Amino acid sequence: MADEDDKPKKYTLDSLFMVYCNYKLVPTELENEEFDCILLSQIDAWLEQAKLMPMPITRTQTGLIYMRYKKWRLEFEDFLEVLQQLATDNELNYDELKQTLIDAGVPSGATEIVTVK
Repeated sequence: MADEDDKPKKYTLDSLFMVYCNYKLVPTELENEEFDCILLSQIDAWLEQAKLMPMPITRTQTGLIYMRYKKWRLEFEDFLEVLQQLATDNELNYDELKQTLIDAGVPSGATEIVTVK
């Protein structure tokens, strides 16, 4: 059996949220700025990483829900509401949806180091 050091790190939804908030930023944005809110493209990237997009969740669904907020970036609480709406619309278990996102881990190719508290 593998010992504890060989196991992958356990992430939380909020720690991964911070990673995705700063993933795939447009080069014109200020360097060294850290974001604590998430863009639609970053949510879609996370759903793709979790293999939830394009089925059962579509970009059209995420876009329509995201636009209801009428702001450029969503805070963590708004993000949770988006997940709740996606779960309801697609008849998915909300807690299982969150766990699937956690299990997806950090974005592929990301160099961000996550500190798990």
